[in-house]
Amino acid sequence: MAMVNRVGGLASGLDIGQIISDLMKAQRLRLDRIKQDREIWQWRQEEYRTVNSSLLALRDVVFNLRLQGTFLAKTAVSADASIVTATAAGSAVPTVYQVKVKSLATAATNVSTQSISASPEEKIDPSANLLSQLDKLAGQFERDENNNFSFRINGVEFTFNAATDSLNTVIAKVNATKEAGVTMFYDPVADKVAIATTYTGDRNPGSAQAGGAEIQIDGAFLTEVLFLNEANEQGGTDAEFSLNGLELTSHTNSYTVNGVTFRFTGVTPGGLEGTATAVTVAHDVDAVVKAVKDFVDKYNEVIGLINAKLNEARYPDYRPLTETEIEKGKLTEKQIDQWQAKARSGILKNDPLLRSILDAMRQVLASVVGGLTDKVTVTVGGQSKTITANSLSVIGITTGPYTENGKLYLDENRLREALQSNPEAVMALFTRSKDEDGSDLPPAERGIAVRLYEAINNGIQRITAQAGRAGALVDNSYIGRLLREYDRRLGDYEERLARLEDRYWRQFTALETAINRMNMQSMWLAQHFMPGAR
Repeated sequence: MAMVNRVGGLASGLDIGQIISDLMKAQRLRLDRIKQDREIWQWRQEEYRTVNSSLLALRDVVFNLRLQGTFLAKTAVSADASIVTATAAGSAVPTVYQVKVKSLATAATNVSTQSISASPEEKIDPSANLLSQLDKLAGQFERDENNNFSFRINGVEFTFNAATDSLNTVIAKVNATKEAGVTMFYDPVADKVAIATTYTGDRNPGSAQAGGAEIQIDGAFLTEVLFLNEANEQGGTDAEFSLNGLELTSHTNSYTVNGVTFRFTGVTPGGLEGTATAVTVAHDVDAVVKAVKDFVDKYNEVIGLINAKLNEARYPDYRPLTETEIEKGKLTEKQIDQWQAKARSGILKNDPLLRSILDAMRQVLASVVGGLTDKVTVTVGGQSKTITANSLSVIGITTGPYTENGKLYLDENRLREALQSNPEAVMALFTRSKDEDGSDLPPAERGIAVRLYEAINNGIQRITAQAGRAGALVDNSYIGRLLREYDRRLGDYEERLARLEDRYWRQFTALETAINRMNMQSMWLAQHFMPGAR
């Protein structure tokens, strides 16, 4: 657009700049209205996304309740943790194991057959390079012309340089090489090097003297400097124990059977003839109660947020402040924040999308799961009753009064009773999704957690379609497209206002030019008709 030479009101005496500014103010009212509408929609998008984030967190919690493993959790408690500890997988069967430990598994070890220093009064410095310590070493080793030397441990080759490497760096490299399967250390008091396998158990049956060494060493540095000899090895041993009277061995100090992993920590006094340690495997009621309690807490948090959005007061007389209103400086920062808070309040009041999501979740939680016949024994009204576990209320999860808008309450004692009497029935109430033949069950017969997960996921998808996701590269949601349309309209309107202002200036400039020309003509006439003029 060509620039207009804007001429002030010197000829006319008019404040043209102010006149045009006033004319443009009226035109900019519609622009401000569009900006306000856009900001309201952006606020609405942000509020939707806040709700969606809370639904995502709730979905993660509900996901755990869909898993049978959550309800099949087991505990394994040892009567004497100094002898044996245990952990149980969900597949473990509740029972009591009697454990006796005769011996623990040990690693194979080897120690220098003599001191590696030539003199006990002047021992080697393990941190100094080996070349500088040759006179202090009791043994010698071959090196090439560049002072390189090598050796093998369990078939793994190591290469060092005597001029730069110390005993400490040799040991560090061996320890860092997992393939060798050993650890080394130097004892400065004994002036010896010890080496041991990183694993326990008798992995190489037969004596070291007969070639059955578990730590196989090869190289003059190991044999002539560190004085390690395969014949001096103490072979690793297996753990020896009995489980319910059955004598067993294990390369390691752990043993897994029927989903229970035993870890041996000590030896039973009297060995296999001593008194057994009882390990009790049972349903982990505490873990299940925690999972359910976490769900109830998160659900109440989410519906509290949604209900707050649905019932938040709306102030239609408060619209977002425009840039002009803020720039006037008549409002303090606090007043601006208070105004904007009221303008934003109730942005999702009675929102049908949020209402439908909330109703869908409440409907699932209040429903009865069809097809369930397993029963639980719980206390009702002070009496023990056996009831079919087909609804949340049976196991102690109920809703509060109408005024609390669906808030859940958990009777922990009743839930524990149900879990202790029939954990499989409680599991089915939450997780059931397939028939016995593996086919999908109809919605009315699916578990509460399965249906609730679907309802939440559907709600998340609907909100995403409405408001998009934060951080998405392209937002094709309804509000995302709407905001782009507002941006287009604002751009078009800004251009229109610029053209209009330009036209006003052209018109007033033309007026000024005409008045100026008339003034000049008047002055010329006055000069020629003045008395005394020729």
